[in-house]
Amino acid sequence: MAKKRYSFVFDAPVSILLVFAYAAVYALDISLRSRMPLPEGQSLISYLFSCSSIDLKAPLDYVRLFSHALGSDGWNSLLLNALLMLILGRSAEEGAGSATLAVMLLLSPLVAGVITCLVPGLSAQGPDPLIFMMLLLNFFICLSTGSISCSWIVAFLAFTAFRAYALLAPMQSANMELLLKACLPLAVSLAGGIAGSLPAFLLLSKSSGSRPAGRKAAKGKAGRKNPRDEATVVASDGGDDFGTLDI
Repeated sequence: MAKKRYSFVFDAPVSILLVFAYAAVYALDISLRSRMPLPEGQSLISYLFSCSSIDLKAPLDYVRLFSHALGSDGWNSLLLNALLMLILGRSAEEGAGSATLAVMLLLSPLVAGVITCLVPGLSAQGPDPLIFMMLLLNFFICLSTGSISCSWIVAFLAFTAFRAYALLAPMQSANMELLLKACLPLAVSLAGGIAGSLPAFLLLSKSSGSRPAGRKAAKGKAGRKNPRDEATVVASDGGDDFGTLDI
């Protein structure tokens, strides 16, 4: 009896590498916080993986426009965001492709970082633009396939509940300034997610528009009958006489 061979499948390389990088940044920040030559009062995440303003003459500020999406402020957000990126990223990568997802993962934090730098007093840190983009991308994929996946619903509810919990304190205090400060980062992240999902939306809309024509052509080819094709049915009268019936 032949033995079954099991192969290792790296099914979602971009999503897995993203989660590893996200976790590695937080691990480095904790383990090397006291050993790294950073400005006083700053950590690795607040120094390199956070974006608040930009100096056109400082090359490191251009890196922060992308790297701020890998920042994290605690284990709770780290675990939830990593789990959401694994769930949403795998299905998004299967639907849109690894290269397309990689481009969108760069576009989302770039747009969110640029908007953050244009608003005084605002800072961006965390993968919220990436998760917003993945939620929208998976929603577009569900619409194109005509089915809503249960994993998308669970991820959407979990992310919405976690972000709504952060707004409870400003809403209870009825302080409009605090509420505005809490809502602005979410709005910026949403804008980055929408901008990042636009390439996939355009690709999916084009592919869905070309499907009916392809189906009609296939139906037309299937509906045509070749006069040379004939089916021969052998009939018997109970004796030795056989005939053919052409259809």
